[in-house]
Amino acid sequence: MWSRVNFSEAIQGVQTPLSWTFWQFAMETAVRRGFGALGVLTRSEVPPPQSPDDRISAAFYGRPAGNLNTFHRIGQRMPGTDGDTVVQQMFGEPRGTVGGTQSATSRLRAKLRYPVILASTVSSAYWHRKRIRSAREEIRDWWRRGTVEAPPTTVVAAQRLLREAAENFVTIGTMHTTLSLVGQALGEQVEQLAVAGFGSRDRAAELMTGYGRVDETEVIADLWNLANGALPMTEFVARHGYHGPNEGNLPSRVWREDQTPLWLLTNRYRSRDALHPDQMWRRQQRVRRTAEREMLANLNALNKIRARLVLRLAAEYIPVREVGKAGFLHCVDAARCAARIIGDRLASTGQLADPEDVFFLTYDELVSDAPSRPAEALRRLVLERKADHEYFHSLEVPDRWVGDPMPVASPAVSGNRRAVGELTGIGVCGGQVTGTARVVFDPDDADLEEGDVLVCPTTDPSWTPLFMLADALVIDTGGVMSHGAIVARELGVTCVINTKNGTRAIPDGVRITVDGTSGRVIVHDPIASSERNSV
Repeated sequence: MWSRVNFSEAIQGVQTPLSWTFWQFAMETAVRRGFGALGVLTRSEVPPPQSPDDRISAAFYGRPAGNLNTFHRIGQRMPGTDGDTVVQQMFGEPRGTVGGTQSATSRLRAKLRYPVILASTVSSAYWHRKRIRSAREEIRDWWRRGTVEAPPTTVVAAQRLLREAAENFVTIGTMHTTLSLVGQALGEQVEQLAVAGFGSRDRAAELMTGYGRVDETEVIADLWNLANGALPMTEFVARHGYHGPNEGNLPSRVWREDQTPLWLLTNRYRSRDALHPDQMWRRQQRVRRTAEREMLANLNALNKIRARLVLRLAAEYIPVREVGKAGFLHCVDAARCAARIIGDRLASTGQLADPEDVFFLTYDELVSDAPSRPAEALRRLVLERKADHEYFHSLEVPDRWVGDPMPVASPAVSGNRRAVGELTGIGVCGGQVTGTARVVFDPDDADLEEGDVLVCPTTDPSWTPLFMLADALVIDTGGVMSHGAIVARELGVTCVINTKNGTRAIPDGVRITVDGTSGRVIVHDPIASSERNSV
């Protein structure tokens, strides 16, 4: 069984050959090494397998997807959690989605490995948590030198930068994998504490907020400072220029290359009387501490000891998920920079018709002999792949499937969608907000006003500056520990995630009520929006 949820949050849209082969090599290698470091995969299972059915991920019609069966098997081997929980938290799938039950022999074999896995997990988690922030800083400095201050000037130097990007991705991606899995397990433990202390999971989000600045709230804080004249644009780009619309897709233009989206965002921030993100974090810290006191008051002495340990570990491990993500996104942008330089050189020699055609070569081709191939062969190969890519764009692929997906022709986008009465997703940040739905597919197109609820398909980091401008969030895809959920909790923005079809079922301009505790989104009678659209 395959799912695009979670993967589509980091790797957006229809991938070109270069974009996907770079991701596939770096991500598959990093994730498997991370599982190996935890002892969940044996040494022989760490190298990427030949069969796609045994891999962590694959691309279908240009869309990346995660292998639910593989993640479920990994979860079944982990003490303190199970396959259903891992799949639910990572992909938002209900428990029992991935069929099949473990045999008694398999369960016994897994339990016999628990001591090895526990020892490996404790050791890897400890050292990776101590190391990941400094590793991210090293990668940030490397990215800044190689893409902002002194980018390559030759094909050979650009090839070297591209290889370094993949290697650095694997390094920090391995740490990110181990820490994400530990964070997932701790998130489940916190939810169980909410059940023990409050009688349900409804207030679990209050126990997983106010952890302090994560990387994406640093972006928001710096954007706030940029809008208010406290930070120059050059410094903002030097810190955060690897972000931008669809940043997980290599051909996209990030802020380092195009500052137009930033000027639009600063104008929106300047027009709002919003709290500084640090004030929002301190508010959420108070929310968490209050919830912790109330929860602990309902536990007996022995359970309080365990609960305090879980809460302390959660505060240490859950936030570092965003540190690793920022690290590998620096690597993705370095690969983008290297590819564009190679594309410019190959176009200048006539080997490519257009510099952007470089994205239709694969990672292996680009770091090896593609720059020296005859122009006719290279151009013919690019034309064939561009035709496939254009065809993939004309198709829609389901969010999840068994076997091979059944794509259908993309329907024409209509503004006259009929609202459903109610949608259900996962409540990841509590509160109840009623406002005007603004359905947005591109963060650059968002023009949010007071009282607006942002309804969007997914949230890569380029979306997070909009969180400050929205009264609430409704997101099609994601889970409790996905990027959008973590940032929403840190900012205290009411959020329902994984509605599956919110952007298709909620017409722009209708009144909706978002319940971030229960995960319900109620669509009220449509309101006229013609006046707003005609301004």
